[in-house]
Amino acid sequence: MHAAFLLGAVIVVGLIVADWVAFNRTTATALQYGAALGRHQDTLLVRRDLFDANGVMTLPRGWARLFLEEQAILLLPDRARMGFIFRTAWPLKGAVHFAVLGESAPATLIKRMPWSSAVMTALCFLTVAIGLAAYLIAYGLGSGFSSPGGVFLAVAVCGLGLLVLLFQLVVVASAYRLENSRLMAIYEDFRTALLK
Repeated sequence: MHAAFLLGAVIVVGLIVADWVAFNRTTATALQYGAALGRHQDTLLVRRDLFDANGVMTLPRGWARLFLEEQAILLLPDRARMGFIFRTAWPLKGAVHFAVLGESAPATLIKRMPWSSAVMTALCFLTVAIGLAAYLIAYGLGSGFSSPGGVFLAVAVCGLGLLVLLFQLVVVASAYRLENSRLMAIYEDFRTALLK
């Protein structure tokens, strides 16, 4: 039993690590990897001469990597240059998809997070919600609502479950705001570099 639990834990951790490694790659396939969370429309003038021979532009707080065939630019933060070491469990990366090179045209920044982060977040919310619903159903079937004390206990447990859900929501929303502000800081550095 313990060996099966240990093996399952190793597999889950291995999948999470593999997902984060795939998420942080700097290849063309990394442009589409991850759960899409948001889009930001803009008009940009993307010029090839701003990137070096390897298609990299150094920014004050990260890098931008150009992929000509995909008509996209991957924005990569540099944690040391951004002045932070702390990273949440919900990191974001951005891919700027542009329409044409060398002239001002519409562009879309797509924000993505690792699949494992999205799945684990959904599982946490579902575990609490399904557990709360299962408790209420079992409690009702066992005649728990037949007395005022039983009703009070059910209301108290519901309140506790809702507080847990609210706490989870606050943590996820705060982490998203933090990671989004970091990504948008790099995006603003990128926009500023394009105007030079």
